[in-house]
Amino acid sequence: MRPGEDTESSLPAPPAGRSARIGHVLRVAPRMPFVWFMRAYRVVISPLYGDVCRYYPSCSKYALDAFEVKGAVRGTFMAAWRVLRCNPFARGGVDHVTGSVLERRSAEIWGRDGPANNGRMYKR
Repeated sequence: MRPGEDTESSLPAPPAGRSARIGHVLRVAPRMPFVWFMRAYRVVISPLYGDVCRYYPSCSKYALDAFEVKGAVRGTFMAAWRVLRCNPFARGGVDHVTGSVLERRSAEIWGRDGPANNGRMYKR
C-alpha cells in the first residue's frame, strides 16, 4: 500500500429514513463481496509485490475505489482495463476513479485539471 492510499471508504453514505436505507442496502450489497476481496488483497498480497504500479493510485486501490463508487459490474470492467493498461510500455501517471475520495482530494489540492504532466516524473 502506498502512502496516502489508506483513505476512508468511497462507498455512498447511507441516507436518512427507513425506506431510503432499504434501497441503499439493495444498491450497495452486490458490490460488497468485491470490496471485501480487494481490501483483503491489499492487506495480504499487495505488500508482497511492493511499489510496482506505474499509476497513482495503485491498481489495487483503483479497483477498490471502482467497486465502491461504480458497483460490481462496472467496477470489474474498470479494474480489468486498468490492469491491462499497467504494463512496462505504459506512461503511467495519475488516474483516479471519478467520484472517489482520492479524486476529490486531488481536485482540492491541484484543481480540476490535475498536476502538470499528469503527475509523471519524466517525459517519454
